[in-house]
Amino acid sequence: MGLLEGVVEDGLQVFRAVPYAAVPSGELRWQPPHPVKPWPGSRRCDRFGAVSIQADPSGGTGYTGDFDCLHLNVWRPADDAVGLPVMVWIPGGGFIRGGASDGLYDGSAMARHGIVFVSVGYRVGVDGFMHFEDAAPNRGLQDVMAALSWVREHIACFGGDPGRVTVAGVSAGAGAIAHILGTSAGGSLISRAILQSPSLQAHSLDDAERIRAAIAGVLGVAPDRAAIDRVPLNRLTRALQSFLGNADLKRRWGVRPRNHFPVRPVIDGRFLKEDALTAIRSRLREGDFLPPAILGCNAEEMRFFLVPGGDLDRIGANQLRDFVRDIGWPENLSSDHLPTDEILSPGERLCRIQSDYYYRLPVAELARVLCDAGSETWCYEFGWQSPLCDGQMRAAHAMEIPFVLGNLGLPRAQSFTGAAGPCALGDEMHEFWARFVRSLPMHPWASGCQGLRVFK
Repeated sequence: MGLLEGVVEDGLQVFRAVPYAAVPSGELRWQPPHPVKPWPGSRRCDRFGAVSIQADPSGGTGYTGDFDCLHLNVWRPADDAVGLPVMVWIPGGGFIRGGASDGLYDGSAMARHGIVFVSVGYRVGVDGFMHFEDAAPNRGLQDVMAALSWVREHIACFGGDPGRVTVAGVSAGAGAIAHILGTSAGGSLISRAILQSPSLQAHSLDDAERIRAAIAGVLGVAPDRAAIDRVPLNRLTRALQSFLGNADLKRRWGVRPRNHFPVRPVIDGRFLKEDALTAIRSRLREGDFLPPAILGCNAEEMRFFLVPGGDLDRIGANQLRDFVRDIGWPENLSSDHLPTDEILSPGERLCRIQSDYYYRLPVAELARVLCDAGSETWCYEFGWQSPLCDGQMRAAHAMEIPFVLGNLGLPRAQSFTGAAGPCALGDEMHEFWARFVRSLPMHPWASGCQGLRVFK
């Protein structure tokens, strides 16, 4: 590394766009993260770096981001304190979008608790997770591990204790953490874990091949790395994005209905040999120690994906049936497992089933596995009802983020939740998460797995 020059903001020291690995472009594009070369003099770290290459979030035909995306950001108290607890935040985004520069992930509130807060950017989309036989597997996960290794090696320079590192994330970020916990090397980098609505599913090699062939088919190129490498980035990102929530396109190209996100971690046999739950079970059977953890999900997860674009109202009985068949659940489940006094549309039924399949049931199983092994575990369910989309968003996926990070008052958080959430709930959740990171005694009601705490 080299010298870093941060900025002082509201009594905190902030370092933005600190490189933890070399720029993955050219010969390095499809390789694991490589060490960053030291730079001469000092590096000004006052602005966020680019996100990983992804479709334009405004829906245009272009793309946003850059290959130069392997940065992290650090917030810390402005005094000379040392030995501080560390919280590393891994952003979500379905493995195809998002980044550490999002205002939702501002680390100021955590830093005011005496915590060194680090947010991590990593490769997403095709560059991070599309599988090729002649490329490094799960490049995005390997980026996250490289960032955690950087934290272990360098965080003391920022006053942090490398032996007190809580790694936290939501959705894809939490799923990345869970998969890393399943590896012996990755697990050693994490002292405590916070998994918020973790996306625990992984693609088989067959899933990965289907996705690669489908995207290549839409692009009209061969389904191999050399051909994909030559595709202009605006076309590549839009082709990937086009599969998100598009049941007809998936059916046309043979992509399974259960693959809601077109790319995700792949059980490649080298970096990942098992899905996260199976790998964690294996580690525990072998007598490995897993760190204390907070994990949970939101009451109506899939509304985040199905409500804003109107998909909830367009889903028909055939799409509901196809999904239930694909995941191997009984076909009458789409009606029999729901309350008999409710008349629900196919979209509402699918929303509930997918919320269970993608989030609630995997989280419950992971909690059971950890508790049975004696790991110190706290569970939660978030139930605050967002007023977004005329009140239809409700307690959707990721709505808890500004509550736990203490950012309810920020404009970005309010645009995300739809209004300033209740301060009492925000204070309670933020304090709970901060106490966990600081390894302080927790509230009696949250001891072990004695019950489910519902935040409302």
